[in-house]
Amino acid sequence: MTAYTVRIEKTLAERLEQAANTAKISPVDLIAECVAQHLDVAIRHLALVVRLEAVDQGLLELATFVGEATAGGDVDVSSLCRYSPPKV
Repeated sequence: MTAYTVRIEKTLAERLEQAANTAKISPVDLIAECVAQHLDVAIRHLALVVRLEAVDQGLLELATFVGEATAGGDVDVSSLCRYSPPKV
């Protein structure tokens, strides 16, 4: 296990010790748990940002395609989408 030194303000230290006492764990264990949870959230957030960027890129490509396909004038845009509902 790797050891780190953490310096925190007195008021935060008091809150930390109170929370650790309430949870019946040591302040060190509570700090480690908080860091682990925060890291998990940060990793998930990063994954979501990457996915959002991929969606944004896909939307940009779609808009570019539609813009280029319809630039010529009178185009039936319903034929551009392969997922359009069947014609009845």
